[in-house]
Amino acid sequence: MSLQTRSMERTSAGEKQQTWQQYRIFIEEMNTLIGSALVEEFRNDNENDINPNIIVGNGESLPRGATKLINAADPKELGQIVLDSDIVIFHQNYCRAEYAYKLLKHGQFQQSKIFILISNPLTWSTTPLKDRKNDETAMRQSMGGDADDQPFLKKYDKFTENDLPTRKIHFLERLKNLEQQIIVCDKPQLHAYVITPGLVYGNGEDILYDLFKTAWMTPDAELPIYGDGNNIIPMIHVNDLANIVNKTVTLTPNEKYIFAVDYENMTQKKLVTTIAKSVGNGLTKNVTTPTEKMLTINIWLRPTQVFESEDQYIDAKKNPIIIWQCKEGFAKNILKIREQFKLYRGLDTVKLIVHGGTASGKSTLCKQLANFYRIPHIQIKPLIQELIEQQSELGELVRTTLQQVKDQMVAEALAIFEAEKKKKKVPKGQPEPVFDPSGIQPRLPDSVLIQIYKWRLDQNDAQNLGYVLDGFPKTLEQYEKLFVKEEGQLIESIKPKGVIYLEYPDDQLKERSKLIIDNPRYTEEQVVKRLANFRKNNEQLLQQYEQFDIKRISDQESAFEQSKDFITRNGPILVLQDVKEEEVVQIEEQQDDCTPSHQVSSLQQEKVAAVQQSQVQQSQVGPKKKGDQLNKSINESRLSKDNKKLTDEQKQDLIRQQERELLDQRSQPLRQYLADNVVPFLTEGLINICEKHPENPLQFFS
Repeated sequence: MSLQTRSMERTSAGEKQQTWQQYRIFIEEMNTLIGSALVEEFRNDNENDINPNIIVGNGESLPRGATKLINAADPKELGQIVLDSDIVIFHQNYCRAEYAYKLLKHGQFQQSKIFILISNPLTWSTTPLKDRKNDETAMRQSMGGDADDQPFLKKYDKFTENDLPTRKIHFLERLKNLEQQIIVCDKPQLHAYVITPGLVYGNGEDILYDLFKTAWMTPDAELPIYGDGNNIIPMIHVNDLANIVNKTVTLTPNEKYIFAVDYENMTQKKLVTTIAKSVGNGLTKNVTTPTEKMLTINIWLRPTQVFESEDQYIDAKKNPIIIWQCKEGFAKNILKIREQFKLYRGLDTVKLIVHGGTASGKSTLCKQLANFYRIPHIQIKPLIQELIEQQSELGELVRTTLQQVKDQMVAEALAIFEAEKKKKKVPKGQPEPVFDPSGIQPRLPDSVLIQIYKWRLDQNDAQNLGYVLDGFPKTLEQYEKLFVKEEGQLIESIKPKGVIYLEYPDDQLKERSKLIIDNPRYTEEQVVKRLANFRKNNEQLLQQYEQFDIKRISDQESAFEQSKDFITRNGPILVLQDVKEEEVVQIEEQQDDCTPSHQVSSLQQEKVAAVQQSQVQQSQVGPKKKGDQLNKSINESRLSKDNKKLTDEQKQDLIRQQERELLDQRSQPLRQYLADNVVPFLTEGLINICEKHPENPLQFFS
């Protein structure tokens, strides 16, 4: 039986028309990570809209591509659906799986049926690792892995399907008994399989969700590693698992027990460290209490080769029946997995350039937005200072370049000083003038500045959450070097989503600059010079910024509120992190040059009560008013005193509830639109087809 079986029929016009064989498929818990991937794998309505597969299952809501929801808790309804289905897949409730299997085992039916149980790798967790037998077996069974990088793995062989008799289970006995019944199934009309996956990852994450969320939301988080972290964890991407299930249905192999794992030899330490480095700040810590049982397993499974090649020990590239998404494993695909997490969780980033002339208030606005949305405020001076103290290749480049530039500036200034000294005679009794190089502040060239900005924009917090870029780039050349590839295409990973232009006339900017005292960069002469340079480059920059959408602001008092409205122009940003009260923050006017340590005085000190917003932003589709109300209610609830007393587990439950409310809110406009504009016409059309029975329904509608 093959889900890809097709037949060709000739139409009256002599043209070939493709028809599909329709299957009835039951998928348990369609809204879970595995269930959703299975629905996407087996649905074919995007290719076959005449007689697509009928996908039925249980869950909280009907997924896209599925046909019907049932009440699986009702044995009668579940039994009827199971007996009516061609393919039955269980992966979560093993009691119902046993009930369904026995119905098929003892039921009477003519057409062949397929039953698949997606088991649990914990059934192997109490079986000691298998000692290595010999070098030849070890070499064959480690193909596709990286055991050479992990010496302690060389002591062991991977478990294969042949090791089932030696498996030891101290719990999950009922699941083991069900597996045994399925493996020995000899009913001709029933093809039954057990598929044991590794730790399932990918898409929105399930088991690894807490690790991803902690790394994503908490800048100083240390991800926990249980024990020494050297336990071996088999893994598989959820889409690869769904593909293996599909190929099992398609090929109906003779092997009844299948390991669905990728080709990476993953340890807990490597797994947690990969998430910390690629999603968070790279910090980990060792703990004595495990946070997730699946992360404590210590088993080494060999991927079942039945779909890979005729010879199970030959490289799978010779016969790629399975189109792997993450065959090489979690670590080598972490950037792809990180993007999937962002996509499936509906996370969004706030990526902004704040642009404006001298003394327009760029730094003040950037500071407010960075505090409100908890995104990085990117300024060149703190970046240079950070890199000066950093032992890295880029840090060494910054230190060396600054010293070279300063040496050159000092030499030039000294030459001018000596020339002036010769021209002027020092009056008798007056001290000789002394050259003082301490006031010389070197400025980095654009070539180094661009490297610094690219390095910062590639950091995890900017990639995950976004950024607000303070007054850079200043010229068209800087813009092109920072955001544009050599081929002329924008760099997708760092390009901004919008530009806020503080648009004030020169007279107003000059008046504002007079309020900034004790700073040589804000003297009248310097301000005139800087404004002239700004106007010279401004039009060219604005032309480029049009592609990102520009918000022009000319009212200083409402700049912050207008900026927030601009950011939420496509829907409100929902915050997900627990709110904490902060001390009032002092907003200072920052200078926008390239010197590493000079501080700027400010006339004003604006005290703003900052309520911590999330580092994770979730874009919401739907009416802005409803979204704002939802944000307000959630934030108010988080600020309440009761929430401060909640345990960590209760806080997690609260966040999950709020996420469910958000998803329901986001889907409401679409459901209402379908109910009002699509369903009535679709119903009327189906009724007409049933009444008139046209030969070609598509032509009848046209």
